[in-house]
Amino acid sequence: MNKKRFLCYALIAIFLFSCSSAPKKSNEVNTRKNRAADYSNFGNNYFSNGNYDQALLFFSLAYEENIAADHEPGISRSASSIAKVYLVLGDTFNAASYLDEAYETAKKLSNDELTAISAINLAEYNIIKKNYAEAEKHLDEAFSAARGAPLATAETYHTRSVLEKEKGNSGEALAFLTKAIEINSREKSYASLAANYYMAASVYSKNNEMNKAVEMLELAIKADRNTENSYGLAKDYKALGIVYEKNRLYEEAYENFFKSYRIFNIIENRIETISTLEYLISVSETINKTSTAEAFRKELERISNGQNN
Repeated sequence: MNKKRFLCYALIAIFLFSCSSAPKKSNEVNTRKNRAADYSNFGNNYFSNGNYDQALLFFSLAYEENIAADHEPGISRSASSIAKVYLVLGDTFNAASYLDEAYETAKKLSNDELTAISAINLAEYNIIKKNYAEAEKHLDEAFSAARGAPLATAETYHTRSVLEKEKGNSGEALAFLTKAIEINSREKSYASLAANYYMAASVYSKNNEMNKAVEMLELAIKADRNTENSYGLAKDYKALGIVYEKNRLYEEAYENFFKSYRIFNIIENRIETISTLEYLISVSETINKTSTAEAFRKELERISNGQNN
């Protein structure tokens, strides 16, 4: 057992046995399906914070437990989760087999929810591969399977907007996002709502509509604050900084990059902290904050070299 996996098992054990309300009977606690659910919850938390290595590790543990229990709905869900991590990382090669397993298992079970989830992921895969007709086919299936499930329907609209943006259809992309926003607002699904606004901002920014992009990102920040989504907030501020920098509003860019950097640094997202520091150095030099730029450069060097405070 490697060190990371040992630490994950240890973390789960601490969680289970330190909770006074945890069930006491071993047959209630130590079932494989219960462990799989715990691992999935940890994976979802790590995924939400952009810690994809840990998310992948926990989703893989859930996948193994579901296989060992021959729990097919769990296998499909865990395979979809693993595939989602790989898709976010742009790793279509490793995503492919998990995507197929998740989809085929969901279809065999005639499970509409799992079919919708896996079809959305297959659409994302094909968008990355620029197989747009195939992506549209999977999204049509997701719409059909998601009937009666508002959040899955909203996610399908969101993914369809991604497809339309990639095809250069900004109007259609925004129309689908409007539908997703309506559902997520009604359902008070703030994390998904923030993602909708973030996506809308990217469409407006691509069209050089700065004011609308800023408006959407400010709405994303408000939605992410509602759920104290630190990773989402840091991404929102970083995107806002990029929009301001693109429009030569360097003081505003600096302010938002700094907010983003502090959050990424606190939640220990090393890759994003490094990226945001690079933006801060560039903007600081542009507005003649020479000493500040040098301080950020030293911090960048320290973090890049893996040094502690």
